[in-house]
Amino acid sequence: MAIQSSEAIVLNRIPLGDTSLLVTVYARAFGKVKLVARGARRSKRGTASLLQPYQVITVYFNHRTNRELQQLSKVEAGPYFRQIGEDLTKVAYASAVCELVNRLVLGEEPGEALFGLIFRTLEAIDRQSAESCEMLFWRFQIEFADVYGTGPEFTSCLGCGERPEETSVCFSPALGGILCRDCQAQDGEAMRISLGTARLLSRVRELPLENLTRLKPVRTSRREIQRAIRAFYLFQMDDGRELKSLKFLESIEEDSRERRQ
Repeated sequence: MAIQSSEAIVLNRIPLGDTSLLVTVYARAFGKVKLVARGARRSKRGTASLLQPYQVITVYFNHRTNRELQQLSKVEAGPYFRQIGEDLTKVAYASAVCELVNRLVLGEEPGEALFGLIFRTLEAIDRQSAESCEMLFWRFQIEFADVYGTGPEFTSCLGCGERPEETSVCFSPALGGILCRDCQAQDGEAMRISLGTARLLSRVRELPLENLTRLKPVRTSRREIQRAIRAFYLFQMDDGRELKSLKFLESIEEDSRERRQ
């Protein structure tokens, strides 16, 4: 078979032997692909530096169907997100985007929509302030679920279809949305969030990326959103493990709080 090529975003890489790398990418034309980059760690052409998570590249490989690992033939640099690499908070959120895709996309599922979503999110993280990255990541998680048709519902009650008017509602990670007071018995383990938080999440989904910074969530809403989205995704993951990137982010924030004290 002839060599195939595709624009791709690096999701993960791990050492393979003494000189090689096993690189997982999301390729525009092929979906999630695992590539063996032989000798990449000793290459004088800077191959290893191009194969870092969240880098956009063009990969060339001999695509063999029904084969888990593909042999990387050549790699070329694509758009470079310079500002991400200069800020630890941006690195953490960009890595979380890639880690989430790597964890939940199981195989080769070509998808222009998902590739575009990953690219737009990384571009926004690179361009916007570090303070806006959390909302950008919320938006990514909601849209990521939307792409697969499992996006959570924050506007209407899943039970009766009405828009709640009470001051608080319940969010059900298992059912994937909010429940009003009359329907909350449908999931006894649903978590309570304010109606304002639910409406804020609807705004996060609807606003253009460049306008997300207009939203100023109060601390209570911020914590409720963190809990709700995290619980939703932990329910989607078979192993129930937290994202390593977010744990890294928590350590950065903890160090920052200690320095301010």
